[in-house]
Parts: sequence; structure tokens; C-alpha cells
Amino acid sequence: MCDAHQSYPNYRFYACNPAYSRDQLPRADRPAPHRLWLMFSCRASRSRFCVALPCVLIGAGLFLAATLGRAQNPADLQEFQKKAEFINSFTRFVDWPARKFALPDSPFVIGVFGTDNISALLQESIQDRQIKGRPALIKHLLNKEELRACHVLFISRSERDRLGPILGEVRRENVLTVGECDNFLGKGGVINFVTVGGQVRFQISSDAAAREKLVVSSKLLQLAAPPGQGISLLPGSAIKLSEGSR
Repeated sequence: MCDAHQSYPNYRFYACNPAYSRDQLPRADRPAPHRLWLMFSCRASRSRFCVALPCVLIGAGLFLAATLGRAQNPADLQEFQKKAEFINSFTRFVDWPARKFALPDSPFVIGVFGTDNISALLQESIQDRQIKGRPALIKHLLNKEELRACHVLFISRSERDRLGPILGEVRRENVLTVGECDNFLGKGGVINFVTVGGQVRFQISSDAAAREKLVVSSKLLQLAAPPGQGISLLPGSAIKLSEGSR
């Protein structure tokens, strides 16, 4: 409450009834001339606030609705849920060289670079499970300097025009790169997601995996479609990875 409000108990009556002149108030309640400005300033501020607040709330509501609408698109959600499950499974069927882990208790890092539609789904898929006996750390990366610390790096399709420099940053750094862009394998990536007939499939570049010193299990290689060939040849029921068979 401002000074004018505290000093004059009848300020509400006066401020809300501007037709009254100062001389019509009881002498004891007449504010000094310099207080009039404070009263009407407070009243004007309240009016501006009351007008602006609904606009702010409406704008925030529209933004939130648009964001939630994108996040809850059933087709997109199903696509990225499947990709998150696959990435979770990849970590079971790929082995990294010991030198990739700086310390015995170093976390296993899964990075997401570009538009992030998958971090929360990865966390949901992995939950509290350890990867290679290590705590899992899922990170949304904002700059290329962070890429080399990853064990798995998912590169969003939003980065399709910058694939060369991004993949060059982690070349020979023992990073399992996973993408969702045309020519991802041709640019040097290890695993690429492709959607065919509304279902998510993946392809693997054995040459890129060997270059990164990654050991890919025969089970995973059998389920992957050969690069450059239509993965619709694989029935949906075949794409199922289990810990029991490597």
C-alpha cells in the first residue's frame, strides 16, 4: 500500500469518486495537494494492471496450449516413444571401449542435440536402470563442445543441415551416434531411424561402428535393415530386442 493510502483512511472513497473536490471532504480527511498525485497515480496503476493482466494470462494460455498440443500429438508421441525404447535397447547390445569411461564411477551419458522431443521419454524408458553398471545421465546439449563426452548421441532432424560438422566433432571419439535424417549414415553416423508405413525402423553402419571401436551384437545387426535397402522387408514383430540373446 502506498504512503497516500496509509496516511488517509478515506482514500478509497476519494480516489474512487473523482467528482468530489478536495474542499468537499472533511478538513481532517483532506489530503495535502502533493498527496493527490499519489492517490490518482495508484488508481491509474491499478487500472493499467487490471487491463494488462488478462492480456498476459491469455497470451500465456495460448502459448501453453500450443506447446501441449505439439507435445501431445499422438503420432509424434508414439514415434518418439519407440525411438526412446530403441535407444534404451541399443545400450544393451553395444559395448564401448574401456577408455571411454574416465573413472570407475563415471556416468553413462546419453546426449540429445537439436530440437528435444525425446529426453523425457528416454528418462521414462530407462527410469532408474543402470547402463553398463553405471548411473545413466540424460542431457539436452546446447553446444558442440559437450558432444564428445556422450556415449550415445541422438541428433535431431532439426540439425539435418549441420550433420557434417556435428558428426565431425565426435568422429573417433567412441560415440554411438543416432539420427533420424536422410543420408545420416552417409555422413558418418552409426545408427539411423527411418519411418516406413507408420512404423519406426533402424539401420546400422558397421563401418562407422568399427571406426568408433564400438562392438555391436549380432542380434542387433540381424534386426537392422542393410543401409540403402527398404526396411519394410522386416516385419514389425521382428523388431524386438531382449537381454537374453546377444
